[in-house]
Amino acid sequence: MSGAAAHGSIGVLICDDDAGIRQMLRSVVELRPSLRAVGEAADGNEAVAQAARLQPDVILLDLAMPGRTGMESLPELRRVAPEAQIIVFSGFSMASVAEEAVELGAVLYLTKGADPDAINDAIEYAATRSSRTEVRFRSEP
Repeated sequence: MSGAAAHGSIGVLICDDDAGIRQMLRSVVELRPSLRAVGEAADGNEAVAQAARLQPDVILLDLAMPGRTGMESLPELRRVAPEAQIIVFSGFSMASVAEEAVELGAVLYLTKGADPDAINDAIEYAATRSSRTEVRFRSEP
């Protein structure tokens, strides 16, 4: 468990190119007192910079972003924020994409459309993990 999670508040960095999705995720995260949105990023380059600066406990990462995609950002995110657990939150629902994301460092893969409780449960689950050896793939209609 990294920094903020050890003190009862799980810091979440929200990375998605769609401002509406970022706002929705911020609202979802803030439904639980144990979670706190610590920052946002609109592309992969910004995600890496924010992760390095903020050292969040969990990173919610979209894959389809301009500039550097989420997939391209994963190895760098692992390097600049090694304690952060990365959850891919994407519109792609193919298992092969999820497998590639895990190979690059994600611990969970959620498809857009997951309900708020599933998102927050995933964040809390990821924040308590001490390793990145297991992945869960959730596809919601």
